[in-house]
Amino acid sequence: MQFQELSEIELRQICYFMEVVQNHNNFTEAAKRIGIKQPPLSKRIQALEAFLSRNQPNPVKLFDRSKRPIELTEAGQVFRSEVQQALRHLEQAMSTARQASQGKIGRLSIGMNNAIANTTLPEIIQAFAQQFPNVELELHEITIQQEVQMLKHHQLDVIFQRFSSFDETDPELSVQPILEEYFVAALPVNHVLAKQPTVSLTAIANESILLPSLDVLPFYEKIITLCREAGFEPKINPTVSVTGVVTLLSLIASGVGVSILPNHVQTLQREGVVYRAIQNATLNRQIAIVWRQEDSSIVLRQFLKVVQEVMNLSLQDSW
Repeated sequence: MQFQELSEIELRQICYFMEVVQNHNNFTEAAKRIGIKQPPLSKRIQALEAFLSRNQPNPVKLFDRSKRPIELTEAGQVFRSEVQQALRHLEQAMSTARQASQGKIGRLSIGMNNAIANTTLPEIIQAFAQQFPNVELELHEITIQQEVQMLKHHQLDVIFQRFSSFDETDPELSVQPILEEYFVAALPVNHVLAKQPTVSLTAIANESILLPSLDVLPFYEKIITLCREAGFEPKINPTVSVTGVVTLLSLIASGVGVSILPNHVQTLQREGVVYRAIQNATLNRQIAIVWRQEDSSIVLRQFLKVVQEVMNLSLQDSW
């Protein structure tokens, strides 16, 4: 049956048929419940039967009116079963449409990095899942260089980016800073500086400094600049190539050197490594949530709202 044919049937006719069935095939009682006279109800059912009889060799009768009480015919029984299923699907379709209009169902693809994964991302995901349990979240841990391009190519819906690592004036993107992180000195637990509550940059002037690759820590140049401003050239260990923070912390624990890392690494709590605040050094950066400016997804808007709620709550807890 084509949609054009279906459009000629009033849903009201089908509902009237189901009302009669639910009232034990009693037209009079069904008419009372609907709020119309019995003859118009009978005409509605007859019109439905006439429609079903189109281009058929024999007329389709839904009710056997020769019997008392009236009974459903075999065709009527089949029609009742199929209509019940169709109405359940229709109800589900309407419910799904309402949920979609509120961002309660759908999918969101999120690009993330260690900075957000080790800080507020668990709280954000938990809060969003509680409010929107039927939205599927896809989490992708990828490099900073990949994130923006994947976002622009619609491979991701939203990313968490270090604020200084992309052009904030990009007309294609919307940017909302949500978090500021600072840097700490990572030291072997038995290092002499580990006994101090804070560490100055000059105190590590003669230390072998281990730094991850630019993919992991794009703030590399800033660290070197601050060391130079403090009056020394940092001794970056040229023999050690580290691509991951976990490996780097293992090397620190073994006494190979020290490092300067974002404060979120403290959540890793590597045995043999301690973290100390850095004195007199403006070394911080912002983490921002970024999305395509033209993206009108309601799911995305709900996610952005939850992110803001979580960050506001975190701010209140820090007071």
